[in-house]
Amino acid sequence: GINAEYGGCARAVELNLAGLISPVHDEYRKHKKTLVKYADRRAMVELACGEEGWIRCSSWEGNQAQWTPTRQVLEALQEQAREEFGDPGITTTLVCGGDLLESFSVPGLWREDDIESIVGRHGLVVIRRTGSDPDKYIFGHDTLYKYRTNIKIAYEPISNDISSTAVRRLVSRGLSVRYLIPDAVCDYVVSNGLYISQ
Repeated sequence: GINAEYGGCARAVELNLAGLISPVHDEYRKHKKTLVKYADRRAMVELACGEEGWIRCSSWEGNQAQWTPTRQVLEALQEQAREEFGDPGITTTLVCGGDLLESFSVPGLWREDDIESIVGRHGLVVIRRTGSDPDKYIFGHDTLYKYRTNIKIAYEPISNDISSTAVRRLVSRGLSVRYLIPDAVCDYVVSNGLYISQ
């Protein structure tokens, strides 16, 4: 972040140039059966972003020849951002739910050197999920604790448990997701019959 003087007190200010949402490669579907095709996920992200401006869909990951580990995706997106904005000091940060943070302890899911690089070189912004306790988890995980100053927990005054898993589950059970996701995305899901058979 950039330090700025505010009312006589030093205050940390984050300068965010862009937000990128990167749908995972189709090859990852063998690990997560509920994922629809990349083309559909990319279309939904683009519809959700709409004309927002600073948040947009990145096609880099989905257009690779095969699935790419998160660390390599962050590094590639960081290089793209540095070129786009002409700033070699730009750092990409992974925004994730508390459930992804806790997956760092699942045996065989993450390589330790990838965790070290993701948290140590890029940092995390963790969105709380019901039932997860990121602070406690960070304290109990050696690598996360080592880089705890690179992890920001997003504290929301009103909890929001809307997740892609919850949205998929609602649709698969014939329930409405209107007002939970943008109308354009809702219309796309319905018109393409996504998640119905799950």
